[in-house]
Amino acid sequence: MKSFIVAALIALSLAGCSSKGSTATRTAATGLSVDQKHRLYSAALAASESPLDNDTFKAVCREIGIFDAEGRPNDRYMTFVSQHLAWSTNSETEAFRQEINSKDKATEYIKKHLSQ
Repeated sequence: MKSFIVAALIALSLAGCSSKGSTATRTAATGLSVDQKHRLYSAALAASESPLDNDTFKAVCREIGIFDAEGRPNDRYMTFVSQHLAWSTNSETEAFRQEINSKDKATEYIKKHLSQ
């Protein structure tokens, strides 16, 4: 539930920052499944008290294709966050939430699954 609230707050705070004209993203984003993108995003939220100021959060967002190369939300950001809110409330994600239930576990998940 914490991820749900944090994601909603981030979405609201970044809504005015969205750079609609920018579509530059890493091509690796296309190699991730929708579930993998949501798992990485959840882990990035769990790994930091202040995701907007966190380089790992920005790297994850670039990897999954919702931030541009400069670390700003792109035109896919709000759609993804809306989908993420639905994904995070699905009962099937509970096991994953337990897997990343600390900053250290979330950080390890990111290190293991984020392309470098």
